[in-house]
Amino acid sequence: MIAVDTKSAYDCIEADMRAIVGDMAPAMLRKRLRDVHADVANLTREDLEKIVVLLRDRTFPSILGADGAQAKAVQYLAWIGDGP
Repeated sequence: MIAVDTKSAYDCIEADMRAIVGDMAPAMLRKRLRDVHADVANLTREDLEKIVVLLRDRTFPSILGADGAQAKAVQYLAWIGDGP
């Protein structure tokens, strides 16, 4: 596993979410950024991990079910890896 920087991980998450929810993905991610009081320009690994937890707990269950939400969270956290 090669760890990527937080911006690259964020971009990968957004691209994957677009495949699931289409054009709503950026808005959903902006909402989660606000929830953790972060912005893309200064995103930390911890912020991104918090966003993934919120996606797993609040966003994805209604779309993917509990198991699907958990699977996506595991995938996204793997993308974040042991970043900088």
